[in-house]
Amino acid sequence: MEFILSIVIANIFVSLALLHLFWVFGGQWGISATIPTDLNGRRLFNPGRLGTLLVAIGLLFFALINLSAIGIVKVPFENRYVLYGMYVISGIFLLRFIGDLKYVGIFKKYRQSVFASRDTYIYSPLSLFLSLSNGILAVLL
Repeated sequence: MEFILSIVIANIFVSLALLHLFWVFGGQWGISATIPTDLNGRRLFNPGRLGTLLVAIGLLFFALINLSAIGIVKVPFENRYVLYGMYVISGIFLLRFIGDLKYVGIFKKYRQSVFASRDTYIYSPLSLFLSLSNGILAVLL
């Protein structure tokens, strides 16, 4: 079970990383609903290519941690550091699930934008899944 869950998580991270790389190289698909907006429809931030590239690299690193946790990828350090990484990933996505209490996360105040709708039904549940699954794997492995 742990093996399959790690593979699923790694595939999610790689897919998200590839989507971010697509945006780095100028792709536009899906980007309009991935950045939070205020009530007037203005983006709360405009991520640059470097920031988007760093997110993609981070997501690939998260996939690597999950694959090394089940032994598919060998790392040159103790396995306990991989488990610490799993807990860190779990914490990052738990914070993302909770959000900023205003525009992002399950407890957001403003729910009228396209982003808010997708955040409620896609992004926040995915964040909760990634948080819980990484946390559970860290305990089980």
